[in-house]
Amino acid sequence: MIKIEQILKVSRQELKYLINDIEASLLKRNLKDSLIEDLYNKDDQGYMIRSLYFDSYSNADFYEKMDGIEDRKKIRLRIYSTKDSTAKLEIKRKYGNNQIKQSVKVSKEDALELIKCNYEVLNKYTSPTAVMIKNIMKTNRLIPVVLIEYNRTAFMHTLNNIRVTVDTDIRSSETDFRLFSDNVKLVPIEPFKTTVVEVKYDGYLLGWINAIISKYHLTRTSFSKYQNSRFIFESYLS
Repeated sequence: MIKIEQILKVSRQELKYLINDIEASLLKRNLKDSLIEDLYNKDDQGYMIRSLYFDSYSNADFYEKMDGIEDRKKIRLRIYSTKDSTAKLEIKRKYGNNQIKQSVKVSKEDALELIKCNYEVLNKYTSPTAVMIKNIMKTNRLIPVVLIEYNRTAFMHTLNNIRVTVDTDIRSSETDFRLFSDNVKLVPIEPFKTTVVEVKYDGYLLGWINAIISKYHLTRTSFSKYQNSRFIFESYLS
């Protein structure tokens, strides 16, 4: 049976900052008082995000990130609970600070087939996003390369679709790709605890929100969960 899936297409600015635990706690408290809290925030730890990234045998996407190529892409499967019956299949394109993200929901069963590199399961989805991703995956023979999990606390403002997220406890595996398993063995991506603040918006960022973030004297970063999670692979390059 042909399925027509919901498509999500987002084009926006994205800024990233690194922050320590103490400042992260203060920032979240400040944001909670000033912005709309994400409905999925369960407590101070937020909610789980788990993503499985794909790359070619030649690791083209990884090398483009390493080489600082401005126009690049990533393809991933994403869930928010191991009990999810669906997964989001996403392609994220970066153009400097700008990003375009297109998503299509696929069933758990089809997500498991994609992990086995059975791209043909996407033939049952009629959305242009599914067709595009299937062609990219098949042409480039994409395979799973890294599983990443972290906790996210998110806040938003309706004007300009502003969204501020604080990501903590970032862990990964380059050998275990069981997206829906409760028993995946994950390790921290850094020897010290890393917390990442991401600010995403359309058009422009409201001055008073920028002021909240700026008072913590954060330094802009190009920190990539994907790149930093591939430390086993990267160790073979050195």
